[in-house]
Amino acid sequence: MVKKILMFNLVSLLMFSLLLLSCKDSTSAKVSDEVQTDEESALQESEMADDADVKEESEGNQDITEVEEDKLATEGEVTFMTEDNIELNGNIFGSGNKWVILSHMFPTDQTSWFEFAEILKENGYIVLTYDFRGYGKSGGSQDVSRLDIDLTAALTYIRQYNPELTYLMGASMGGTASLVVASKERIDGVISFSSPVEFEGISAINVIGDIVAAKLFMASRGDENAARSAAEMYEKSMEPKFLEILEGDSHGTFIFEEEPENAEKVKDLVLNFLY
Repeated sequence: MVKKILMFNLVSLLMFSLLLLSCKDSTSAKVSDEVQTDEESALQESEMADDADVKEESEGNQDITEVEEDKLATEGEVTFMTEDNIELNGNIFGSGNKWVILSHMFPTDQTSWFEFAEILKENGYIVLTYDFRGYGKSGGSQDVSRLDIDLTAALTYIRQYNPELTYLMGASMGGTASLVVASKERIDGVISFSSPVEFEGISAINVIGDIVAAKLFMASRGDENAARSAAEMYEKSMEPKFLEILEGDSHGTFIFEEEPENAEKVKDLVLNFLY
């Protein structure tokens, strides 16, 4: 009888152990499945996040490209405003990011620079010509005392394109205005072509020593007042500076019509000065 009881207890214990082991394996398998499921879910979430980042980065690059494209200047007629709300008319020639702003002389308008602007364009520069207020297609009344304000507006206009290099070049009163603005603004070079030290209230002589950018002074020997002014401003300015007195007697942009040989010299001098 005792043997039977012991045998029964032993069998029961064995069955209980087997049952417990089976439950443990089932629980382990369930936990393993849950862990695997969690890992797969985390991996999927990570892949989705990566895809989202790639998409966002791609869209961001596209936005940057679109902004950059929007900031590229295109050739043709443009308008811009001065600080005292006068609308000025201008024209852009060429492409790229090395800018030259050409300021006209009295009594002409920006068209007097068009031929030279094409030359600069062919040599890799982008050019802005414009009419001072009251001239050509620009609004307002002629006011020489505000030439520097008009040129500053032109400079502000091209700065939206983040120019790599910026040069100012002006003939006669346009050159005087260019020197005045160059004494106040950061530029890379300024060219004074047949420019007086002072013109009807706008004067460069007192600020010429403040210009740190490279300077080129040009005038025709027979244009005596302009030649004398060029030499005086050259003497009063700091390095780097250059002085070129041409044979002939043409004043400013009239040289392109009246003296073709000297016009070629002007072209070579200017292109050698620009970089």
